[in-house]
Amino acid sequence: MRYELACRYSTGRILDAACGCGYGSSLLAQKGVVTGVDYSPSAIDWAEEFFAGPTYIFARIEDEPWEGRFETVVSLETIEHIASPEKALQAFRRACVGRFIASVPNEEKYPFKAENFAKDESPHYRHYTPAEFEALLTGHGFTVLKRLCQKSKQEPQVILGADGRYMVFVCE
Repeated sequence: MRYELACRYSTGRILDAACGCGYGSSLLAQKGVVTGVDYSPSAIDWAEEFFAGPTYIFARIEDEPWEGRFETVVSLETIEHIASPEKALQAFRRACVGRFIASVPNEEKYPFKAENFAKDESPHYRHYTPAEFEALLTGHGFTVLKRLCQKSKQEPQVILGADGRYMVFVCE
């Protein structure tokens, strides 16, 4: 559902940061020319095999492996997986000439517990309150245009506000 929401705000050249297996990149490709970046070689292999169309790059987003700038940068469920997200957000700011769409778990509705992610290949390092997430984004030069949320994965509808388990902020 978050990728469907991102499609509503995406246009032109689109960067899908932490694209995973390519499903979201393939949806975004309906709205523009997509470059997907992920640091999992198996995810990139899967994306290239099953979601052809977008260009996929195996790399860390913090290293800015893409070329040029993008009208839309999408970073869904990414920032909480980066120990120090500042470098990634700086990279997104440099790459983005239009919309930036990002989502993270809401600490107020989904409290972070490190032990829940200890065995994950790509663990969460933290979750954010709505105020922390907004401060992180504005502190890196983004202006928040819309605050949306998803109550849970079982309730896929995205609604206005930041009162759900997952927050999605649309910025420029």
